[in-house]
Amino acid sequence: MLLRICLIIAILAGLAAGALSYTKVQEIIVTTRASRDDWNHKYVAENKTRLTAESKLKKTTADLETKTKDLARTKTALDASVAKAEELDKRNNDLSSELDKTRADRDTAQAKLEQWNLIGLEPGQIKGVIADLEKTRKDREAVIAENKIIMSSRNELQSRWDKFFGSNGPVILPAGLHGKVLAVDPKYDFVVLDIGDEQGAKERGEMMINRGGKLIGKIKISSVQKDRCVANILSDWKNGDVMEGDEVLY
Repeated sequence: MLLRICLIIAILAGLAAGALSYTKVQEIIVTTRASRDDWNHKYVAENKTRLTAESKLKKTTADLETKTKDLARTKTALDASVAKAEELDKRNNDLSSELDKTRADRDTAQAKLEQWNLIGLEPGQIKGVIADLEKTRKDREAVIAENKIIMSSRNELQSRWDKFFGSNGPVILPAGLHGKVLAVDPKYDFVVLDIGDEQGAKERGEMMINRGGKLIGKIKISSVQKDRCVANILSDWKNGDVMEGDEVLY
């Protein structure tokens, strides 16, 4: 009897322990399911937020690319406008310069027209006057050339006359005749000058040597060529050494 009672008590205790364990397991299952559901809700919400953020990022990226392209087009258009403005400025400056030149040419033409009006001649008459002036110029040049030939012949004849018959009179040179010393021979005291028969130099003609306003000496022409002559340095007049580049005056 006692054994049966103990067995019953043991069975009841086991049942009570099993019921208690079942209750705890059931509580754990409920808690786990709640946690799972909560995590699942959070995952769904976060995934939705992530998808929304990715969508916004894609849209922002697309907008940024569009704005970048628009900015590039705007910059290209701006560069083209700046280049066009610079071209227009240059053209404006060129036109201003051309306008100034045209005005200057106009003023010059008006001044020349006023001068022609003062002359009182028609265009046909002006051509005649120009032709007459050209003929006069040519005649003058011909006379000058002829005079040079005559003077050269006269000088040559005078030189021959003086050589044969001698002459004690002074030789007259052209007024204002001047030149420079091209070469000096200090051993034999003679110089070469850059003036000759064409300039009016004559044999036995005497000229002064000047340097910086100071009288250096006096020379006497001994031989004359076309554009050169040789002269002896007169020892009585030497006030220093004659040098190349010294000026000779009559």
